[in-house]
Amino acid sequence: MIVLHRFLHTLLIVIVSNGLEAEKHDDSLINVYIEKDYKLVLPEQCSALLDVFAETVSNFTLCSIKYARPIRLCEKCVKHYVEFQTNYLKLENTIVNNTSCLSFFISQDRLNAFQEYYNNIITIWDKGHCSDCFDWSANVPKIKNSTMVFNNMFSNTINCITNNMNPLQNDTQEICLNCMQSYVALDDFYKSLSKDSIGVDSICMDIVDSMNTTRSIWSKTLHCCDIRKTPELIFLCCTGIIALLPLLFYVTVRYCRPIRDLPNVLKESRFKQSILRSVQGRIN
Repeated sequence: MIVLHRFLHTLLIVIVSNGLEAEKHDDSLINVYIEKDYKLVLPEQCSALLDVFAETVSNFTLCSIKYARPIRLCEKCVKHYVEFQTNYLKLENTIVNNTSCLSFFISQDRLNAFQEYYNNIITIWDKGHCSDCFDWSANVPKIKNSTMVFNNMFSNTINCITNNMNPLQNDTQEICLNCMQSYVALDDFYKSLSKDSIGVDSICMDIVDSMNTTRSIWSKTLHCCDIRKTPELIFLCCTGIIALLPLLFYVTVRYCRPIRDLPNVLKESRFKQSILRSVQGRIN
């Protein structure tokens, strides 16, 4: 019995050991299969392009967040945007085994993370009309002349406000008077950039944000618009008085006492008298 018990114990150990070795062998086979399958699905060339593209996505995302307020996203992040688009086109145009590298990452699952990130960046760029800030006729985007002119006028206006500001005085009238010309010129130039004179739907967001900030400082902080209210009020009063003059004249002529006391003969018009004379002449 003792011999039989030892034999069964030894046999059990051998079976368990073989089972563990078989399990390890199966795991290694699965790992090899997954590794080979991954390399088969994602070629090395496409994998390298994916790494570069992911880096450009990260760079643009970081830049867009950094310059989200005040908005300078278009001007500061255009370099990262161009690199992002360039590497996306490389993925699209690189063909491995008659298959585009881009096709390995798009519409492969419900998450579709690759396309989602791409669409988000395009949405941010287009929503801000960032392309309108630049001239794209050359290989490298250059800032438009109109953008440079606006930036210069914006800087002049802000510098004028800063230089004329006196922290010891609450009176901002001097700032308004000295910087009125610069502000009006900036506002007029901004309106000329858009057909609707507002520009929210067509002007580069960097410019829109700069103009909105300037208007807020000018009207809410400095209260410079109050200076223009007095001339406008005088103009409106004069316009109203001039518009009422014809009505006053009619009322005066219609109900003036001396005219009402005139004989009926004098009240008749010359046209009526001439008609009566011609009729009487025919009868006679």
